[in-house]
Amino acid sequence: MRRLLLIGFISVFYFSCTKEYINPIPSYRVYIEVDLTFRDKELVGYNTYKIFTSKNTVHGKEFTGYGGVLVTHTMLDAYKAFDLACPNEVKRDAIVAIDDDYNAFCKVCGSQFEVSRTYGSGACIAGPSKYALRPYHTELRGNMLIIRN
Repeated sequence: MRRLLLIGFISVFYFSCTKEYINPIPSYRVYIEVDLTFRDKELVGYNTYKIFTSKNTVHGKEFTGYGGVLVTHTMLDAYKAFDLACPNEVKRDAIVAIDDDYNAFCKVCGSQFEVSRTYGSGACIAGPSKYALRPYHTELRGNMLIIRN
């Protein structure tokens, strides 16, 4: 009887924790090569950021996701990348901007997201959004930072 209760107890906890987080921003192709030596050297310092859109990338070679890509260099020396589209609005033209505290904010709904100061999690820290910014994978290869999904 104890075994049956133990198995049931473990099963309840196992299956209750498998809910998958789904970001409302559609998954579009992302691939950007960030040149930390020349073209994008402003990202070398801590607490810096750069915005990539189809207008400022190499056409045909780089892809900028749904609303564009925000790349930050956090205070903990980590590079983070997020889609610019606000996850509360889910519109390509409702993109976040950076405020004086280096947080991203949506001009439409007022949501604020932590993107640069410490962890660069993209989590909503104020406003109506229930979702974080869509993150992208970053990989540092020498002086090149590769952003992809």
